[in-house]
Amino acid sequence: MTNLRNLVFGDDGSAAADQAFLWIASHDWPGWNLEIVHAIAPPLGPPVPAAEAELHPWSPPHPRSIEASFGHVEHLTGTIDPRLALLRPADLVAIGPRGTGLLKSLHLGSTAEWLLAQPAAPIAIVRRPSPVRRALIAHDGSDDADAVTRALAAMPWIREVEITVVTASDGRADADAAAARAIEILAAAGSTPSTLSTSGAPTESLVDVITASDPDLVAVGTRGLSRWPSRGLGSTANAIVRSSECTVLVARADQS
Repeated sequence: MTNLRNLVFGDDGSAAADQAFLWIASHDWPGWNLEIVHAIAPPLGPPVPAAEAELHPWSPPHPRSIEASFGHVEHLTGTIDPRLALLRPADLVAIGPRGTGLLKSLHLGSTAEWLLAQPAAPIAIVRRPSPVRRALIAHDGSDDADAVTRALAAMPWIREVEITVVTASDGRADADAAAARAIEILAAAGSTPSTLSTSGAPTESLVDVITASDPDLVAVGTRGLSRWPSRGLGSTANAIVRSSECTVLVARADQS
């Protein structure tokens, strides 16, 4: 089991978490373990004892039941900031777009916002419970775009997905070379993607393609070819994460 990949699911009991769990359950995950993390925000006052703050196995009164082919499924809990609880060794973190907190009425909740600022692992922000059958990869030739392509290629159900690699001919990168790099990564995983090149402003044209094609998942790197490295999402990634009605997969190149 030590060689299995690890999927971490952030479960706060919200409707968005229910949807994310249904998305997980709609796929097969051979070669993966699942950790269902239920974090309890610490109360104001004295520090929580270390034994309570650390995530530990537990048996919830109404455990999530799943039939997908995970090697191992474990429920974990602890009195810890949910954002910190999800910074676990993982090959994928799956969360709903918003939870039960004060920001639940926004398009993204505070936990999702915080994790996306500098994700420690690829993150799936799940907005649909259905399985992924069609996916788009927004590839601009950046290292982060390569990273999210590899993250998608690592999904055990990748061969069942119709993938389109979307590039933008905006003069900042060689669109053909970017598409070729993505195809090479995906082909090694057994996928045969198609390609689409857009013109005009990259962000707007990519959002238009996503809106028109209505895929089940969009994959995007956290930042593109900006000269200035910084924390958080780049403008294109931010627009895609906030505007897309489908599940969004986000990754960055220097994830440990």
